[in-house]
Amino acid sequence: MYIDDLPNLPLYVDSAYLNGNWKYYTMEHHSHGFLECNYVENGSCIYEINGQEYQLSSRNLILFDSSLSHKIKFNHECPCTVLGFSLSLAVPTTLKFPGILDVLNHSLDICRMLILLKQAFVFPDARSVRSEMLKLYHEFEGRKDPFYQTGLSYCILGEIARLPLKEKSVVQYYTEKAQAYIRESFYLIKNNEQIADYVGLNATYLERIYKKATGVTLWESVTACRLSAAEELLAQPGVPINEIETMIGFSNRQTFYLQFKKRYGMSPSEYRKQRLL
Repeated sequence: MYIDDLPNLPLYVDSAYLNGNWKYYTMEHHSHGFLECNYVENGSCIYEINGQEYQLSSRNLILFDSSLSHKIKFNHECPCTVLGFSLSLAVPTTLKFPGILDVLNHSLDICRMLILLKQAFVFPDARSVRSEMLKLYHEFEGRKDPFYQTGLSYCILGEIARLPLKEKSVVQYYTEKAQAYIRESFYLIKNNEQIADYVGLNATYLERIYKKATGVTLWESVTACRLSAAEELLAQPGVPINEIETMIGFSNRQTFYLQFKKRYGMSPSEYRKQRLL
């Protein structure tokens, strides 16, 4: 992809689709727009782009230069479900949004990805962007707000640019995504399923790879963040101790007391007295 040749125009979503059970459909070679992104929900298929073939299966995502000649070849013995969207450059003055070059100037991740994109990238596990792509599909089929669609497509491109291109990097990617969510939302998290939903993985699988990568469980990380927050709040004499457990996400005072004493060897009130001496 030749970034230098691009006019500084906004992107717009010219198509968004969820094609279920593609089995007997035959696609001809075609080209259009600027970029296309497809996520394989289940089954398998082959993308042929500019004479090169890319084998895709469940959880794979392909991002490619849709101005190149391409088509999808399906396995007629096995249905394939594809979630995707395509982007084109907007006609001048039709959409008040930052142009693609403005985006590249402010997003190193997207800039690096598009500069390196010769014709296609295949990401081995893109479950974390599925929900946003599904949201874009529903908007395209429903309210059709062009500003919302373009903004969402830029966000999706930013997420895709952070996806690992190699299978061995997938664990690190999802672990870091879970850690970031726990740091941001520890006081709201009720269970592991909530973390897994945000990350885009099955809860049992996420727990397994997280424990292997970090040495602690998801819930141990949540508890650690809560207790660190409790430390900060106990250092502020104006914050009542009997309100802290609710502020940091514990369901009851006894659990807070036991977890705090287990970690610090003293009760929250004893800790406050010691800090304020």
